[in-house]
Amino acid sequence: TSFPDIIVIQHESIFDPRVYGLPIEPIVDEFLSPQDGAYGKLNVDIFGGGSWQSEFSLLTGLSSASFGANSYFLFKRGVGRFHHSLPRSLAALGYKTLLTSSCRRNFLNYDSFYRSIGITDRIFTDDFPPPFDLTRFEKTNSDALFLDAALDVFATSISANPAPHFLYTLTNFNHGPHTRRLTPPEKFVSERAFAAASLPDAEYAEYYVRLVETAATWQRLKCNLAARFPDRQMLIVHYGDHQPVMARRIEKKVRLPENTRRQFSTFYAIETLNMADDQMACGQSADLDIAFLGTVALQRAGLPLDAIFADRKSTRLNSSH
Repeated sequence: TSFPDIIVIQHESIFDPRVYGLPIEPIVDEFLSPQDGAYGKLNVDIFGGGSWQSEFSLLTGLSSASFGANSYFLFKRGVGRFHHSLPRSLAALGYKTLLTSSCRRNFLNYDSFYRSIGITDRIFTDDFPPPFDLTRFEKTNSDALFLDAALDVFATSISANPAPHFLYTLTNFNHGPHTRRLTPPEKFVSERAFAAASLPDAEYAEYYVRLVETAATWQRLKCNLAARFPDRQMLIVHYGDHQPVMARRIEKKVRLPENTRRQFSTFYAIETLNMADDQMACGQSADLDIAFLGTVALQRAGLPLDAIFADRKSTRLNSSH
């Protein structure tokens, strides 16, 4: 059987408002907890920033926190030091590996690090071909603009090489600060009002409206994928890399009992296209540490696990009892 394409989307600063007891609307619910997918809480190592630590954990299967003070500098100091990775394992199975990042190529040490862990094609915002408009994009870091461009790159790569693809895509839309409005005033008026009624805080309302736009963009993208690739099987994983700093304001305002793990909780969701319904159990799934998300993606895609991923699978099963 042919292997499915695997698309992994990291959603910048996105978490589930229900962690703080706040309500959500159906479009957000379907994004965070897709009816036809698997979903759950994701435990991450960071709060408020350092997205690359979540990227590192997902792609290497190692917790960035285990590197202590060096964890913030893993993309610089880790180049050439990590020989087992999710993209390398997929490449060994015949996958074409591809990164699309919402940052410019010179951001931190992204290009060198991603090359060193086995991602062959690395496309940054200053590489996207027209009609992508970099100046327009950088005014808001819009998911709608970025993910459309990322999907075009993915489609172009598939037309050049029909092998199964691994696409890792990094968004930036919900990055703080949440003190300025990034969506046009006439858009999402009722959703902003819904958020303000749930919690009278302008920064939370801005976070929520950006979350709604991300959810709407994802629904549209999913339809585009289905229309453009009716015959390709795909497994799509999306997750939040960390909570934004603004979440501390929420915690104070809602006065929940103290829970030191709450601020380190985001979400993950796994969906499929053109795959048999019985290939993946749907519904709420186990809480996951982010270092295990890559292993779970391989399992859900029905791929053979190498010795290291097989070991991680058994470790996770044993630790969940």
